[in-house]
Amino acid sequence: MITHIVGNRPQFIKLAPLYHELEKAGYEQNIIHSGQHYDENMSDVFFEELGIPAPCTNLLAGGGSHAQMTAKAMTGLEEVLLDGKPDLVILYGDTNTTLAGAVVAAKLCIPAAHVEAGPRVHDKANPEECNRIVTDHLADILFCPDAVSLENLRREGLGQEAHITGDIMYDTYLSIAKKASAGQAAQDEIVVMTWHRQENTADRERMESILRLVERLESRVVCPLHPRTRKCLENYGLMERAAAIPNFEIIEPVGYVEMVTLMNRAKLILTDSGGVSKESSYAGAKCLFMLELDVWEDLARDGWIHKFNPQDEGSVAEALRFASLAERVPPEERPRYYGDGHAAEKIVRALEAAKLL
Repeated sequence: MITHIVGNRPQFIKLAPLYHELEKAGYEQNIIHSGQHYDENMSDVFFEELGIPAPCTNLLAGGGSHAQMTAKAMTGLEEVLLDGKPDLVILYGDTNTTLAGAVVAAKLCIPAAHVEAGPRVHDKANPEECNRIVTDHLADILFCPDAVSLENLRREGLGQEAHITGDIMYDTYLSIAKKASAGQAAQDEIVVMTWHRQENTADRERMESILRLVERLESRVVCPLHPRTRKCLENYGLMERAAAIPNFEIIEPVGYVEMVTLMNRAKLILTDSGGVSKESSYAGAKCLFMLELDVWEDLARDGWIHKFNPQDEGSVAEALRFASLAERVPPEERPRYYGDGHAAEKIVRALEAAKLL
């Protein structure tokens, strides 16, 4: 039995192609949902769109502090894994769910594979960085999305466990892009915004600075608003202010098909999501990244991702200049650092070669 442990949007997207590839090869599988994303629009719709079965259990571990969420996930996972006795656990990305799964699997001596291993922002104040490091050092086999991630693992002494497969999210993006309406891309070009990170929602001043930036953009900004961000705006008394910005269109969270459709219309993506910033290169829209973190070094070096501090006027001025030059990039000119869309096949072959399947 192979057990997949997931808990948020990017993990569902990464899970889908690997689940289907393992299913095609005849392996028995189940899915544990930590409940880290407990809003239906952030969770259930993805399982439906991506054609993956409902989880065998939902641990309802969402909410609370990082420690509380991780602890709830660990307690629930221990019980389920002891009962199910899987032969392999597969972990995805860098969330509290990932960390919980890595620790529990290691304590129970269950082999673990980590999909999207090796990315580093070189800042331990970033919560996801701690999750990535611990998970990579506990997992038995590591699957890297790009050459930079592989080199990071080699520097940490993990090169023998690491394999470069390309980005599994690219597998899903390609399959979904075929379903997304090609005609949508010819409509008016927009800025697509996602906004959810703790660093950008933890205080009123930070959120106000982001709203001021949106006001200064000359384009229509479409933002599928994360439930936590909406709650923070309401708690700080900023929701009416946000809704009154003329060029700011706040919509409910969307499924992945609709998100790909939006990105394929975008001339610019404004985000604080590491996954979305990488997906911007698939969609052909350059990215303004709302944190001063070195995500996806190749894209940053190429000038595809521009990081900035929303609370620094000089940094904001540079970001606005970057935005003013934004235009859609044709497919033949987009960066290609993250594989060929066959990461799931490569992962299954590597697991078989390592005798983990």
